[in-house]
Amino acid sequence: MNNLFLDHNLSSNSWFGVGGKAKKFFTPDTENELVNYLKKIQEDNFVTIGSGSNILFRDKGCSDTIIKLGKDFRKIDIIEDSIICGSGTLKSFVSKFALDKGIENMEFLSCIPGTMGGGVAMNAGCFGYEFKDIVKEVHAVDKNANKLIIESKNINFGYRKTNLPEDLIITNLLLRVAKGSKEKIKRKINEFKKNKNNAQPSKIKTGGSTFKNPNSNYKAWELIKKSGCDKVQFGQVKFSKLHCNFIENSGSSGQDVEDLINHTIDEVNNKFNIILEPEIKIIGDK
Repeated sequence: MNNLFLDHNLSSNSWFGVGGKAKKFFTPDTENELVNYLKKIQEDNFVTIGSGSNILFRDKGCSDTIIKLGKDFRKIDIIEDSIICGSGTLKSFVSKFALDKGIENMEFLSCIPGTMGGGVAMNAGCFGYEFKDIVKEVHAVDKNANKLIIESKNINFGYRKTNLPEDLIITNLLLRVAKGSKEKIKRKINEFKKNKNNAQPSKIKTGGSTFKNPNSNYKAWELIKKSGCDKVQFGQVKFSKLHCNFIENSGSSGQDVEDLINHTIDEVNNKFNIILEPEIKIIGDK
């Protein structure tokens, strides 16, 4: 199988730039390749990844199979009154496509890194918009290679989470189309991007927002700052001065990133009795 790689180095598949090797790394280009593979490896555990924007791979690598969807999962088109896009399509690309077609309510996608599949799985959002506002259907393949279509009304969307199973491989999304003014859409995208650039670091090795905002009077960044963790450093890993819910890695191991995450959880819990939940997905063998 040409797109199955053994002992694949994972560091290039995470924005943190760290990680050991995957025992098996599979990149199907078509849905048929994916289905056929799943039928053969039913005894294997697997993890599906996108662009790696919110993933931390552990230094010891991963004994589970890593699946990263290939070129057919990055297509985008309009079908009747919906946008259909592959789960591997970048959110920023969908935002640009919507702008070109005069479709509104997808401007927020221009400011969120990563792929559409990961976005719907965690109900990603910003500036008052979330995936639940734009998704009509989720097309997927389960671990037994069954193809599924799930309507959005049957998905429980919460804050940065859904009830979609972890081992569900999202293949395509059907998105709602609302026609709007290209001029207004472009203005909104520029406004969102300006606000993001002023508030969040860029051009660094990071995983995006480290922690979800807890159900309390404090934002995650406030708890990090008030607990003093914004000044803590493990190796070359520390929180960004521009936004202390973003971790910067200037050349350290995955263990240093994970140590800073765990240290922050402990400190915030000790001082505020609040348990921070990571927004970053940690993958690999301990």
